[in-house]
Amino acid sequence: MKKILKLVSVLILGAVFLFSGCSDGSDGSGITWKGSYSSSSDSALSNPQYLWAYYNTSDECSYLWNGEQWVLFSGTKDKTFDVEIVELSKSNFKEVYFRVQDSDSASGVKTYEEPAFRFYFLNGKEDIPYIVLDKSTLEAISTGKYETTYTVSDINSDSTSVTITNSAADTKAVFDLKKHTLTFDNYDLFFKQAKAVNFDITNCEQIDYLKISDSAEIAGQSIVLDWSSQDIGIKVGYDDTSDSYQLLIPFQTYNDIFLSANNNPFIYNGVYLYSYGQLGSNEKVRKDFYSVGTKERSTSLAEFCYNELCLNLDFNYGLKAIHGIESFPDFDTYFAYNGLRDRLKETDAEKFATAVKDICNFYFNDGHSAYKRNSYYLGPDSKLPEAKDSRMDNRYFKLRSYYSAERDKQIGSGEETDEGVKPAPCYQVYGNTAIVRFDSFTDNDLKIEDLKALEIKFTDELIKEYVSKCEDDYDTIAMIHCINKKIQADSNIENVVLDLSLNGGGAARSAVFIIAWMLDGECTADIQNKITGAKSSITYKADVDFDGEFAQPGDTVFKKNLFCLISPVSFSCGNFLPAVLKASGFVTILGSTSGGGAAAVHSVTAADTTQFQISSKKVISVDINGSSYDVDKGVEPHYYINKAENFYNIEKISALVNQINAGNVPVTN
Repeated sequence: MKKILKLVSVLILGAVFLFSGCSDGSDGSGITWKGSYSSSSDSALSNPQYLWAYYNTSDECSYLWNGEQWVLFSGTKDKTFDVEIVELSKSNFKEVYFRVQDSDSASGVKTYEEPAFRFYFLNGKEDIPYIVLDKSTLEAISTGKYETTYTVSDINSDSTSVTITNSAADTKAVFDLKKHTLTFDNYDLFFKQAKAVNFDITNCEQIDYLKISDSAEIAGQSIVLDWSSQDIGIKVGYDDTSDSYQLLIPFQTYNDIFLSANNNPFIYNGVYLYSYGQLGSNEKVRKDFYSVGTKERSTSLAEFCYNELCLNLDFNYGLKAIHGIESFPDFDTYFAYNGLRDRLKETDAEKFATAVKDICNFYFNDGHSAYKRNSYYLGPDSKLPEAKDSRMDNRYFKLRSYYSAERDKQIGSGEETDEGVKPAPCYQVYGNTAIVRFDSFTDNDLKIEDLKALEIKFTDELIKEYVSKCEDDYDTIAMIHCINKKIQADSNIENVVLDLSLNGGGAARSAVFIIAWMLDGECTADIQNKITGAKSSITYKADVDFDGEFAQPGDTVFKKNLFCLISPVSFSCGNFLPAVLKASGFVTILGSTSGGGAAAVHSVTAADTTQFQISSKKVISVDINGSSYDVDKGVEPHYYINKAENFYNIEKISALVNQINAGNVPVTN
């Protein structure tokens, strides 16, 4: 499947992928990828060698030299197809209900009282459900706060295209049923609801201590999804009871293209629907999901699951350029070249899951991409022993152990708990320097009255316990509120050091709140869509002291000398935060280069319900002189600290920042 961007050429000419053909898949072994050319007569291909492959930009197909001639490797020359019409009355269907968490029942799970969708099963294939894509099913895209504004064009027996319009944003998506393409004229605005701010990473309209004060957007390019080489089975359905025609699409396609905007796909276990989020957070919901038992994947499901996975990754994986995947026309070609195509078409659920885990851990290896849970076909118990380890994870946790051990020696209590060594205090003062620490950013979605109620619990003893849990008492925003009060009341504090040296990320809302706390009550976040090229810049204001006024002197430590301590363990939001602080020019960065991780996490389910996550197409960036730069490579400090032991000696840190303030330490970067 190909995703064609009209801003740039389809491929990077002459790029060579870093991996050689893999030995664990027959269809990728030994292939040499040559790049993109308009025809096989190009001089670069004049003396082809066995298993050379290239992408033909004229007919949008890939070709392989078999020793005698160029043969079709991926794609199709036939660009038109017959529109398939199916009679819905002759198809099996059923109303499908959600199973959701329920704290009041003994099982912890209940069936939602109203059906969520009507599923159609074509040709007796009950493992590939279809839905009608109409106004009612499009309403699920809405977050619920804003009116849904989607309409679907009229369809009849002669229709060769179907147009979905978002009238609020004046954008549309067009299914071309003869060419097998889906075109968004402005993908990023297509999913925008009336009055909503696009790319808002905080959902702050639901809370009362953070608000958007300004926003600006630069439109992305039109985008085309092409399933002509791998049919995913989009059809027209005829309903004889109403004498009407409707667009019929696989439920998984609906998940991957439309529900992906909400990052919480729905998962069907053959009986009920579940949400990805609840399967991840609730053990009783997971147990209920897997209760249907295991079974083998059918050949038709395995083929569809592969095709849909390619479409999903073509559409949603945001780091293709960084990983060299843009050198290939699509993920199908990439998988074939790397020996993954046959593995991903296995009917054996464990072999398929192992291949997916290898993609996350080995081929993507980006820190955010990760295998999460097995399909119900496989069941919850398999640990996928043959899967490759993540080199990045191994390196990351080795570094984390190194820094953690040193911190435990110097400022951790050393007291053993059920969770290991009791961590360091989140707030310390030495002389004129306050040090604030977070290993993660939690977000419990609390209202101000709830946060204020926590203040009486924030005794000195509680503050000595590090804030890294996800219970209400350990809410990051509540803790910043209380720490801010302490700093505002202590006239001796001149320096504030934010220690993120062991911060692996977390809630973007909390990161934005902390940035605003440090930068005069405001935080500007810049986000790019790496696939469409769209950009958004959003300015947030914070009410840190919870008095109902935003960006006031009592909400910020901006007039202090500000520092941020980072390490290679500072990842994701723990990397985003120092990037914004450094770009502001008001905060001095200490430590060593942060761990990167610019993309937001995107939740994914395969058609067989295998669950994993990837780096999304929405990437945090910083704006410098009008140009956007993503921060995936990490943030370089102004002043390097080369040993972990020096990170956690608060006397040395206090002395260092005072020496920097006095101009006695040369900048190292």
